[in-house]
Amino acid sequence: MYKELNHFTALRYVEAAARHHSYSLAAQELFVTQAAVSQQIRLLESHLGCKLFYRQGRGMKPTIQGERLAKSLSDSFEEIAQSVRKVTCEPLSGTLTVTTTQSFASMILIPNMWRFSEAYPDIAIRVLVSPNVEDIKHGDVDVAIRYGYTHFPDLEQEVVLEDQLVPLCSPAFAKKANLHNIENMSHCQLVYYSYNDYWQNWFNAAGIERGDNRSQWLEVTNMDFALGAVLTGHGIFLGSAVQAKHYLQQGMLVQPFDISCGPGVRYSFLHNPNSPRAARIKVFKKWLLSQLNNLNLG
Repeated sequence: MYKELNHFTALRYVEAAARHHSYSLAAQELFVTQAAVSQQIRLLESHLGCKLFYRQGRGMKPTIQGERLAKSLSDSFEEIAQSVRKVTCEPLSGTLTVTTTQSFASMILIPNMWRFSEAYPDIAIRVLVSPNVEDIKHGDVDVAIRYGYTHFPDLEQEVVLEDQLVPLCSPAFAKKANLHNIENMSHCQLVYYSYNDYWQNWFNAAGIERGDNRSQWLEVTNMDFALGAVLTGHGIFLGSAVQAKHYLQQGMLVQPFDISCGPGVRYSFLHNPNSPRAARIKVFKKWLLSQLNNLNLG
């Protein structure tokens, strides 16, 4: 019965290799060697009498037969995993692993984690900072809080923070640049992200001319670096006042003008709806939403 499953290990390797387009990444996920993945897939190909993968550059791309088999395997493994989760659902107490960007972690999560620990002492939170969206369904990460407008169809996704952009800087810089007068914004040091530059939107909203002296600009790759720059007194950047509320309350940042512009920041809460740690995820999400709601109100 089910003689096809005599090669079950090889079938797992096929599904993982097709998903990653890589034998080495499949091996990392399954905690085996790349040689083991390659050998098992070759044996399965010999048994089936067809090629399942071919090399493309530095990766392994599934053939038509390989892609068809991998899709069927992925759906079947997910169904099996869901069935197992239903009988192995973990209790509320335990560890929850959350990944997010450095700026969200430093500006929102970390300053407020003591409140979560007081409310839920039996849940330990691991916060991992990463710019990437990890494989939540197959990895160790339970929750991802991600910036941007990307949709992730295989995960449950909810927008938890949306806010317009406002100018933010250190109190020392605001004083040095004489930002009591908005006209001085046209020639002060500006910080912007290389993947988007919304300063022109802000200058349009403010109704003032934008300076074109490139020596007065600092280009960084993301909001994390921009925050680090302005906290040390280098220039002014566009960010979310809600996200930066802790720094504003502590007097580390100031918002010299109320004028805002878009598009603003957006963060989404992502998780696997069939996770065995669903109880912990639900509690953490409810707590996070309450914290963000308080930031918006205050």
